[in-house]
Amino acid sequence: MKATRLALAVITAVALGTCAVWAQGPAVQWEPLTMDRLLDPEAGDWINVRRTYDGAGYSPLSQINSENVDQLRVAWAYSFSDDTRWAPNPVVANGIIYVSESGGKVHAIDAATGRAVWVYQRQLPEDISVSQAFNRARGVAVAYDKVYYGTADSYLVALDARTGEVVWETMTGDYKTGRGHSHPPIVADGKVIIGMNGGEFKTRGTVQAFDAETGELVWQVYTVPERGEPGSETWAEEDEIWGGATWGTPTYDPETQTVYIATGQPLPWSGLLRGPGDNLYTNSILALDVDTGEMKWYFQTLPHDYWDLDSPFESVLVDLEIDGEVRKALVHHTKTGWGIVLDRVTGEFLHAYQIAYQNVIEGWDENGRPIFNPEARPGYDAQNSGERFFTCPHLHGARNVHQTSYSPDTGLIYQGVNNHCMNVEYVDAEYRPGRLWVGFRYDTVLAPGYDHVGEFAAFDPATGERKWTYVTESGAPMSASALTTAGNLVFGGTTDREFFALDATTGELLWSITLNGDVTGSPITFMVDGKQYVAIGAGGTVAASTSFAPLVGLRTQPGSGVLWVFELPESATSN
Repeated sequence: MKATRLALAVITAVALGTCAVWAQGPAVQWEPLTMDRLLDPEAGDWINVRRTYDGAGYSPLSQINSENVDQLRVAWAYSFSDDTRWAPNPVVANGIIYVSESGGKVHAIDAATGRAVWVYQRQLPEDISVSQAFNRARGVAVAYDKVYYGTADSYLVALDARTGEVVWETMTGDYKTGRGHSHPPIVADGKVIIGMNGGEFKTRGTVQAFDAETGELVWQVYTVPERGEPGSETWAEEDEIWGGATWGTPTYDPETQTVYIATGQPLPWSGLLRGPGDNLYTNSILALDVDTGEMKWYFQTLPHDYWDLDSPFESVLVDLEIDGEVRKALVHHTKTGWGIVLDRVTGEFLHAYQIAYQNVIEGWDENGRPIFNPEARPGYDAQNSGERFFTCPHLHGARNVHQTSYSPDTGLIYQGVNNHCMNVEYVDAEYRPGRLWVGFRYDTVLAPGYDHVGEFAAFDPATGERKWTYVTESGAPMSASALTTAGNLVFGGTTDREFFALDATTGELLWSITLNGDVTGSPITFMVDGKQYVAIGAGGTVAASTSFAPLVGLRTQPGSGVLWVFELPESATSN
């Protein structure tokens, strides 16, 4: 697949009058975030979305640990106006927390006190709801002296990290086609690398890299081909080629200078509305050269998707001993309820393991191609037949935007998973601009044999063995990302407002608290002036809340987002 260069304008927001900055506090003392610091963060840093480029979501801090976490208490809370699909991924740099919310806002908050340092407000177009990134604010990236923010109206904006003033902004596409940005980019090798939303509409997925200093486009890669390009032979001749959105945040291996990003489903959702073929490079993990965007390899997790079970999520990069050999591995947990382990240098399939209840895939062949259950995967004669197919999981997935975490201390990978199914009836559907192009009807049901939905589980990624499972009393769906620490802790959260800490070795519940709403964000931990804090966003309403909570008798309470920050009392840290 060839990288395609676009001529995209770099425009200052001052000229357009499209933003405002207010609530500026005292001058920020700023130590530039060099690439050396980004590559090797200090113990108290959380300066990448998952702290480090490998996507592990692990902190070496241990001031808060399994012996004293039961004393954790609220240090401060900060309210947002966002009551949408808010699932924040905060980052912390030089004592400042940076968080985005829907409506075009980025907040800079003093990490020790909770006071606003500045707030950036973007003026979004009146018709912004046509963008699929609208009401899905997930975070920003920070590097050097800038904050990089992908907007719902399809711009990449660089803000001064100290003041919130716009340094530059670059148009990345046309939001009127459904494109936009919700998830944070990464900054690697002097480039800001970002994916896009819009895969439910007639758009072609892209990965773009921009110069971090100037905002100029360096390279762009399309994730689905044009006719005649490699991969187009995997689409039926009568099919239009759309999809492959890349809305997750990439991970990066600086040793091989490889960016890993996963792609979304083909369009339309129903495989019966498309002719036969694998539909490359949708539902795939792509390994791209950071300098050029050239594709080194790909692995397709779900050929010819019938159900919108795409998995454009993070990949965790970790070295694992498998069959007596240390492999440079990539671990990717999917919507379908499988964990996939690849060699991250070559893309070779190593093995797969089940993370949740599912009936779509019976197993995997030696090349990593899924072996489908024929009872869940319909034939073309099922179109408009009225036949219903019992399919597990539901299209919102065994996991969704809540991310995995890997602890080098335990050698385990942690994930909140949800068990559920749907009854699917395949019907005709035509594309209508601004509407999802689905092609099936469905309802939502519990997985057979389950009286709960959510499980928080620990897996050995080298063998696929599930080591332990935690289920809340309510059986609520899991909705927060996982966080592991050197204090032998793993944190998670549910749609029932529970934020909890478990013993990372045994899964024993050590501490929990009921917050203001669904715990939908990514917990982080950081240190300011020698004191460790834990932070989590709650109050957003994501798919697990609306689709699965009713299965166990829970209802989402309306509200708005809050960032909660926790600390230990002085007595707990002075011993």
